[in-house]
Amino acid sequence: MPATFRAVTITNGDLVLATRDTISPSAGQAVVAVSAAGLNAADLLQRRGFYPAPAGWPSDIPGLECAGTVVRVGEGVDTSLVGQRVAAIVGGGGQASECVVPAAHLLRLPDSVEWVSAGGFAEAFTTAYDALVRQANLRAGERVAISGAAGGVGVAAVQLASALGAHVVAVTRDDTHHDALRELGANECVTIDTVSQCAPVNV
Repeated sequence: MPATFRAVTITNGDLVLATRDTISPSAGQAVVAVSAAGLNAADLLQRRGFYPAPAGWPSDIPGLECAGTVVRVGEGVDTSLVGQRVAAIVGGGGQASECVVPAAHLLRLPDSVEWVSAGGFAEAFTTAYDALVRQANLRAGERVAISGAAGGVGVAAVQLASALGAHVVAVTRDDTHHDALRELGANECVTIDTVSQCAPVNV
């Protein structure tokens, strides 16, 4: 086990590459050797001092999602995870060479998924899944409008809704990404201006 790991740290609003002592995983945790990490709006806010890390997570290492290989596990975690390619959503610390992750948060990755794609997967798709499935209980055959469909969460939502068998209406600021959204599963693509010109419907 290496004695240290490297991390992007926030120091007085600046990003500084620093070396930290390696942390052993506690019960229920795994350590991921990070190959790629996403960059989210919350990371930018944290750098400016407007997004404090949740309790128990690194307060000065940004990164809410990462992908890599499990290298160590804590007590109670299946040791077969070691060596597995995974992605994870975390409360912070993703932008480092190693990240401690609750094992329950790990998503196994097929070999066909590239690290860069996997590093930016968990946050957007978890958010979209929570909204569409856990909150809205979207079902096959229903219609759903995805606002901001060209953004990260929107792109994830279009794909998830399509996979669920819903009729997907992608709403964007302009038509720049309409062809790409149709390839991802959108049945219709409209702009905000088009939506705002629609007559109200009484229900």
